[in-house]
Amino acid sequence: MHYRDLREWLVGVDSFGELRFVEGADWNQEIGALAEVAARTENPPALLFDKIKDYPAGKRVLTGVHNPTLKRQCLTNHLPLDYSRDQFMDAWKKRLDSPKLIPPQVVQSGPLMENVFEGKDIDLLSLPVPLWHEGDGGRYIGSLDVTISRDPDEGWVNLGCYRVMVHDRDTLALYMSPGHHGDIHRQKYFDMGKPFPVAISFGPDPLLWFFGQMEVPAGESEYDYAGGVRGEPYEVILGEHTRLPIPAYSEVAIEGEVIPGTKVPEGPFGEFTGYYAGGHRFEPMLKVKRLMHRNDPIITGAPPFRPAPGAENNLIRAAHIWNYLDRAGVPDVRGVAYYTATHN
Repeated sequence: MHYRDLREWLVGVDSFGELRFVEGADWNQEIGALAEVAARTENPPALLFDKIKDYPAGKRVLTGVHNPTLKRQCLTNHLPLDYSRDQFMDAWKKRLDSPKLIPPQVVQSGPLMENVFEGKDIDLLSLPVPLWHEGDGGRYIGSLDVTISRDPDEGWVNLGCYRVMVHDRDTLALYMSPGHHGDIHRQKYFDMGKPFPVAISFGPDPLLWFFGQMEVPAGESEYDYAGGVRGEPYEVILGEHTRLPIPAYSEVAIEGEVIPGTKVPEGPFGEFTGYYAGGHRFEPMLKVKRLMHRNDPIITGAPPFRPAPGAENNLIRAAHIWNYLDRAGVPDVRGVAYYTATHN
């Protein structure tokens, strides 16, 4: 089944019985707890939360994209739904050997622009941002997101997945892992004494999010690789304030700038290890200049928790590892599995 955006992906997931609808959950820890319980079942479903406490019907949260069944991984990766694990891996190894690149296409508008807020009209907490775990330092709108930035020297666009904590109606704390492409872009702007322009999709096409975790070479864009996998370009809108390419079919997105020399609290945040190893820190402040969302928007979330024993959660990363082994000439590899989760 070919899909165009998160909503069409959900139609596909529902068609083969792997989507569950949950009404009335509390954004305060309950969504996170239910997501973990569901993820530990034998065939973990995706959960779409609606009528969330303190919020009107239609403002929704989706979990279960990041711990999918094989069938959901096939859907996300535009492969036949009846593929076996070995067929999935073979298909991805071929893609890695001969990647097809299709750059994004700029359009003037899209569903994302159905609701646009600027200035005093911005209110990030008008959306049901969850407090995922009881020890978290705040509510995290970004746990399954696509953060978009541009290299100021070379002009190429990076997509990464970084955690994003809400402070108030228009202020975020963006934690970027040291040494990753987004962090390198930010430091280049800071070294020039300039704010770092950034756009973030909080309800992206799941394939874009998967590529946001991948090790795409510096100087190349995840947009191009993901477009090649789905066989058509991603339609993007150039941000009014940042001129960054934002997926036109995102559910929710912001654009703004990270201000050098500022500090706001970030964390702690419960990560996939099951611990709060990162603790409380300070990060430069991300000031939101524009908030956009579709009618009845969906925030995608990946509440981390300690994986169940033997839980394999990323066949694409396993295919990458197998491809590296093949290129290194390691003989007689019969299979590869990947058992942990990371954020790029």
